Amino acid sequence: MSLEVLDLALDAISQLRPVVGRIKRHDRPLAKQITDAANSVVLNIGEGAYNDPGTSKARYFTAMGSANEVRVGVRAALCWGHVSEGQASLVVERYDPVVRILYRLVHR
Repeated sequence: MSLEVLDLALDAISQLRPVVGRIKRHDRPLAKQITDAANSVVLNIGEGAYNDPGTSKARYFTAMGSANEVRVGVRAALCWGHVSEGQASLVVERYDPVVRILYRLVHR
């Protein structure tokens, strides 16, 4: 399951990339924070996939928090008027299953 969630998180970055570009034109710090959070998601999933169970759980918790940070950051950009409802929704929809799977991984 962890490799499935990694693929989903990488795919979500592809959807996120043009949205971050739009955000960056208006708010560089927010764009950087969203980018850093998206990178944290995939890197922590990757680290958790090949670690002992306790460390894996901690990395998946961190990845889940970062995935939610991406969702909230994009929603904030929507509220600021940096992106459209459609752009924000596409990104949030891509991160929703990532958060769900990570939640199951840390609560099994």
